[in-house]
Amino acid sequence: MSALVIKAWRADSKPIDQHQNFVRITGREGGLIAWLLSLMRIDPVTTIKVGLERIEFTSASLAGIESRLIPLQSICSSYYGYHKPWKQALSIGVAFVFVGTSIGSAIAEGSGQSAGLMPLMASAAIGLVAALLYYFLNRTLTLGFVEASGVISGIRFKRSVIENLDINQEQAKRVCIIVQRLIEAKEKRALQARPVQASS
Repeated sequence: MSALVIKAWRADSKPIDQHQNFVRITGREGGLIAWLLSLMRIDPVTTIKVGLERIEFTSASLAGIESRLIPLQSICSSYYGYHKPWKQALSIGVAFVFVGTSIGSAIAEGSGQSAGLMPLMASAAIGLVAALLYYFLNRTLTLGFVEASGVISGIRFKRSVIENLDINQEQAKRVCIIVQRLIEAKEKRALQARPVQASS
């Protein structure tokens, strides 16, 4: 599954809406067309909601909507991860320097060494900017939940330039902590609700 652009991210230890949700995260497909569709409220989005009783994954598209409800007691763990694409960014920078070196050496053969230096410097500068843009726009955050049955439900997010939202690993960790506390509170309520058996 490709990484979604973060459209909205709300998480708190207290309910954030009237439906008693503690977490609500919405992501959309990346790109300008998806953003324009979101302005018209017909964009395909994926939403994670965490409440007192369940976790809800909802995927909406132009073709319809699909929801998956997971009871909190079925979640055995939650996880998050943060991927930094420094290798790909470095490859982009090196490729630009290589192209600049090739062009510069071809010019240097005909016009002298100082003339070949300019394309190398320009190509290195463009490569540096392209590598930095790629790095900062393609860092991805993974957030997911593992059910007792072994099913893994997760979503990958990346920075939203248009909405200007960037989520870090500390915010993802906070969501995992909130989910774990909700699970523990639900288990505690279930234990308290069980009738105590009288000893004979």
